[in-house]
Amino acid sequence: MTTHRLRLHAATLELPVTTDALSTAIAEDRLRGRHPDVDPATTLPVTAGSPVDLAAAAARTVLERTGHPGAEVEDLYYAWTYFQGAHFWSPAHALADRTGLTSANPIGLQQMCNGAGAAVHLADRAARAGAPFTAMICTGDAFRGPGFDRWSGDYGVLYGDAGTAVLAVSSAHPAPVAGPSSTLLSLHTGALPHLESMHRPVGTPVDAAPAGAWPIDVQATKRRYLQEHGGDSLAEAMRGMVGKLLAKVFADLAEQGRAADGVIYLPRLMNATLDSLYAPAVAALTDLPQRRLGDLTGHLGAGDLIANLADAQATAEKPRTDIFISAGAGFTISIAALSS
Repeated sequence: MTTHRLRLHAATLELPVTTDALSTAIAEDRLRGRHPDVDPATTLPVTAGSPVDLAAAAARTVLERTGHPGAEVEDLYYAWTYFQGAHFWSPAHALADRTGLTSANPIGLQQMCNGAGAAVHLADRAARAGAPFTAMICTGDAFRGPGFDRWSGDYGVLYGDAGTAVLAVSSAHPAPVAGPSSTLLSLHTGALPHLESMHRPVGTPVDAAPAGAWPIDVQATKRRYLQEHGGDSLAEAMRGMVGKLLAKVFADLAEQGRAADGVIYLPRLMNATLDSLYAPAVAALTDLPQRRLGDLTGHLGAGDLIANLADAQATAEKPRTDIFISAGAGFTISIAALSS
């Protein structure tokens, strides 16, 4: 899929000011074991508040930076990975209320950590219809205990709290939009549904209350999957899909007479996971530098893609085309080329 019809404006990362240090977690005996590639100085952003509030703060910043009237935002896509504060509730509508986007259509997206990628995919589909279109894309996650163990609950991932937002505008929209922007040149998405059980508990009654088993033990479900299917099958599937999608993105760029000349942003995961599942597939197709920002924030749930785009828009000293890899449990992978 190739498009020149969507621009992403003023990507914003909202981080809480409070952090949790690895050294503190060790001193308080909160670690159940950790991979050796974790820097002892690692700190993760932690909020005592609502993930919706983090997303709302990011969205308000986007509206301020772009000068775009909130009343003209047509859709509000809100993606998240973890519990939002209530089990029977629409956090997307709460976000619309808290940002003043009361004319927008609030749409909640549940595609785990590829939520932002799914939102860009939907916005791009709408933009390619040809009519003027704007959407606010937001994510929000807070991985607080006792329900979630941000340090030791998963293999190869540390979890930080954050909100993100970006304004998606179709090229048919007549009004100018301020702030930094990136043009979507290519976006390809692929799913690996046979991996879904990697995050699904087995033996839990189907009518169990959502809060019936704390903390969530991602290691246990992954360990069971790997014992049943082996690690090689997982690596082969993930690398294969990354390589397949990346090749399609490069083909789109070539068709447009362009080339990626920036960096490849990887998901904000630990180095051991990136080296196993992502980096080899990327290196097989390109020698572009790989940017890894997980050491700075940990994994931000559904927000990695927008957080990485915010970094690209802030650091691009001249026009460049970057590649962004987004992945979420299930699994679904999205790879986008964006020119800033």
